[in-house]
Amino acid sequence: MMKKEQILLTLEQCIACKECTSFCSIHLYFKNYSALEKLEAIKLLINDQKLSQEHINTVFYCTKCEACQEHCPQNLPLIDLFDWARNQIFSIYGARNQKQSQLITNILTMGNPFNNSDSRLNKIPNKSIKGKIFNSSDDSKTLLHLGCMLGYRLHSMRNEILNIMKKLEIDYCLLPNEYCCGYFIYNTGDHDSAQEVIDKNLAEFEKFDKIICACAGCYIFFKKHYPDSQKFYHIIEIIAKKLEAFQTNGKLQEKKHNSSENIIAFHDSCHLTRPFGIIKPPRKILDILGYTLKEFTYFKEKGLCCGADGGMRIINPELARKIGEKRIKEAELMGTKTLFTLCPFCIFNFKEANTNRGKITIESLYQVISSYLEQHF
Repeated sequence: MMKKEQILLTLEQCIACKECTSFCSIHLYFKNYSALEKLEAIKLLINDQKLSQEHINTVFYCTKCEACQEHCPQNLPLIDLFDWARNQIFSIYGARNQKQSQLITNILTMGNPFNNSDSRLNKIPNKSIKGKIFNSSDDSKTLLHLGCMLGYRLHSMRNEILNIMKKLEIDYCLLPNEYCCGYFIYNTGDHDSAQEVIDKNLAEFEKFDKIICACAGCYIFFKKHYPDSQKFYHIIEIIAKKLEAFQTNGKLQEKKHNSSENIIAFHDSCHLTRPFGIIKPPRKILDILGYTLKEFTYFKEKGLCCGADGGMRIINPELARKIGEKRIKEAELMGTKTLFTLCPFCIFNFKEANTNRGKITIESLYQVISSYLEQHF
């Protein structure tokens, strides 16, 4: 958590150049709520002045995509500052709406934000995870953490990932009662409850030497807020290395780039690119699978956000969809027929935003990897 001296210094160092406003997905839609407006609200907070509802909205209308931070010429720690502000607002005013309050209760009582009492391993074909449920110290020391979105909302994407793990002979095990990572709660500003979740997970995670994350949201939260951050890996890194090894060993052949159907767009996950530079692995996979990539105007670490995260789908799902629709429209104008991504939040938001458009197909990168491996193994 930032100290008052750090916050004051950060506020002083901002030169109001407005570079951050040009890449903020929220600001591009509203012409408001940019990092600059957030800093104005934070000045009130740090001086113990009362915030209006609009000031509170300004702080929370943020996907935490880190685009403002990426483009800031002063390299200011803006996301840390915004997280501090959310925590202060929660401490002073409580949860900003009923949805946030319910989400916190759901996670603390049920282990997931959806108030679902089912196991997140439901609807998985038994053959996919036979012998993969952790139950003793003799099992694998590599944990695959699926995350809440894959466990309860995106079953097909989850099953595709498990099929890939099996086909590529990647060692892993699953917890029988996997728990939320805490990212959803943290974004409400309730950092104390988020720490409860972290502590609960750490008691389980100490049994493992390596943890593979299937969700970009879980990954960024583990890397930034859990100890031993070096033990966490995103699954796309593991898959890319395995596919390259299979290719080197002659187990699979690189496909030819000879079809207009194989010209696609790829949306980078903000949580993977800007903080951690996970950019090459998905592109290497697309190349191996024979796809020709048409890049967005803003891509890789400079890419625009899908609109879904930072709690936006909880606070304002319609806005999240509208931002997603803008990204889809850009892919359409590029002349591509398919938009790939690998983040559960991006997939979920894009598919909802694309419901009434129908000009382009939204696909999980894992779906095409799984299909390819099914054909060849």
